Amino acid sequence: MPMVPDTPHYFLGEMVLDKPENKSLIKKILHVIVTLLPMAVFMVIYMPVFFWVESLNPAGGFHIIHTALDDMIPVVEAFVIPYFLWFPYLGAGMIAIAVRSRSISRKTAYMLMTGMSLFIVISVVYPNALELRSAIPDRQNICMDLINYLHSIDTPTDVFPSLHVYDALVVAAGLHLAFSEKKVLLIASDIMALLIVLSTMFIKQHSIIDVIGAVILFIIVFIVICFVIKPVKMKEAEK
Repeated sequence: MPMVPDTPHYFLGEMVLDKPENKSLIKKILHVIVTLLPMAVFMVIYMPVFFWVESLNPAGGFHIIHTALDDMIPVVEAFVIPYFLWFPYLGAGMIAIAVRSRSISRKTAYMLMTGMSLFIVISVVYPNALELRSAIPDRQNICMDLINYLHSIDTPTDVFPSLHVYDALVVAAGLHLAFSEKKVLLIASDIMALLIVLSTMFIKQHSIIDVIGAVILFIIVFIVICFVIKPVKMKEAEK
């Protein structure tokens, strides 16, 4: 049997790594991992704190958040779909931003971490809750099943401001900063973010007050991080 020459190019793994396009792909993957690492570390610390706050039962009880407008908003169970799409929207958005610009990715992460941290502070200082779920109709379909499942695992406490709304707005803003020339992408992203915002009210996860509070918080944090502390430059999209 003829002997195979003992050179690196005959080993499949090294043959793959020898290709320039594969080296570039690996470099991009490492770039994304390093860029998103601070956010990942933050989430490891944040989630236990979040669940601890959720478990608190304040001596003074919860302030019920409610407006007459909440009662006028109907339950539209199809909105549970964009509500759950919040998770892949955030993940895909953060990865896309990280691939395009490390500096804008960091600003986006700072906005997320700031808002989520302030949410914890607000929840401790101002315990709040909803009483909107009694309005859920008794209809039988897969979307209603998803809403009932969501309500079974997610308590109606600590709802102000809505993190669903805040985080979606932050990622949408980050995509605008990183892909300002990609009009179709931004339109699709904005529609998705809008559907997520609306979904929180149409499946009775949040009051309109929670949504308004999240929008105000986003505007303040966005201005401070992107235009006060260190103004965003369009060239940053290339870094």
